Amino acid sequence: MNLFTQNRPLCLASSSPRRQQLLKKFGLQFESRSPEIEETPEGKEPAKVFVARMAREKAREVKNTCTELAENVIILAGDTIVFFNGQILGKPESISAARAMLAQLSGQTHQVYSGYSILDSESGNEITDVICTEVSFRNLDENLLDWYIDSEEPFDKAGAYSIQGLGAILVESISGSYSNVVGFPIECIIPQMTKNNWISFASINQQQAHL
Repeated sequence: MNLFTQNRPLCLASSSPRRQQLLKKFGLQFESRSPEIEETPEGKEPAKVFVARMAREKAREVKNTCTELAENVIILAGDTIVFFNGQILGKPESISAARAMLAQLSGQTHQVYSGYSILDSESGNEITDVICTEVSFRNLDENLLDWYIDSEEPFDKAGAYSIQGLGAILVESISGSYSNVVGFPIECIIPQMTKNNWISFASINQQQAHL
């Protein structure tokens, strides 16, 4: 079933399987490219400013370096961080680092910021926004910590957990967008793309024709 008519080619400036899955869920066709940029905050750059800048820079990097893409391609980029107690929590590089992060988040509420940027390579226009979701963890006992760390899921995840994976049982509640925690707020991105006519909703007749 074709959910959307794509009026412009789409490129995802990310190799993240989670972001790819969010686009595939809505039946969108796209190419993926992995931007190579320096992902370090500048001085005391606020978390919200940082993720917005990262999303913009990723989209621009793909536009400037991937010359094989169509001239009228729409480039979508995103960046997600876990933020707690004034610090950005990255991906743990060891068992001890994963345990320390999860212990820090245990019984606490943290923020997940996702910046997204949609770049129209034809006009140069950019749409950039940042969405924040608050995630509250339950109190994590030692058995649960050991079990989750043994699963090896924490080691390629910001904040050492995956809300869409086994890490779901660490979470007591969230306030805001779930997809924002997964990769980016698809419920904000799709309306921006339809508003600009880069994609359009397929009619019921079109959908029935493909059944």
